[in-house]
Amino acid sequence: MKSIWKTVALIVAVAVVSAGFAPAFSADKPRVAVIEFKAKADANWYGWWSNRGASAVQDVMVTELVKSGKFRVIEREQLAALMREKNLAISGDVDPSTALKAGKLLGVKYLITGSVTEYGVTDVGGHAPRIGDVPSIGFKKRTFNAAINARLIDTETGEILWADDVRKQTKSGRLRVGGFGGGKDDHAMFDKVLKPAVQDLVSSLRAADL
Repeated sequence: MKSIWKTVALIVAVAVVSAGFAPAFSADKPRVAVIEFKAKADANWYGWWSNRGASAVQDVMVTELVKSGKFRVIEREQLAALMREKNLAISGDVDPSTALKAGKLLGVKYLITGSVTEYGVTDVGGHAPRIGDVPSIGFKKRTFNAAINARLIDTETGEILWADDVRKQTKSGRLRVGGFGGGKDDHAMFDKVLKPAVQDLVSSLRAADL
């Protein structure tokens, strides 16, 4: 009789342990690498931001993908070290043959890459000089723009499984009367337009049926 109860207890214990480990097995996440995005934005007077935007997208994309909980993501510095070790130099547009090679060398299921197609500011303003007792008046409206496209590539087939693009825009203004005034002349383009664009892309990817 005791042996029967021992057998029952063993079966129950195995069932409990198996149930405890089931989520870990089901939560196995595909390994992904985010390749530095290509800067395709037209340079304007704020053009130095256009170049920085591509590398900034890569950093935020990695962070947002980790936060999504859907992937295992190679950290940017580790990815750079791996690419140097494997003598890989890829960014921006990736063709299927390159994706297959990179996936094998980096040990990833997916590559994420894309382009920053717009990243800059445009200003509109005017000025009216002082006339008699009427003080001078000046105004400026600044528009921040960012547009990003991204793709997820299966490194086993070279197939693009997901692609999307996002555009963000925000504005600020300033009014000056007699040389004095207030308003917001915000240079924080990254927080205003680029980061939200990346977050929207990651939300789209999370919803994709991969």
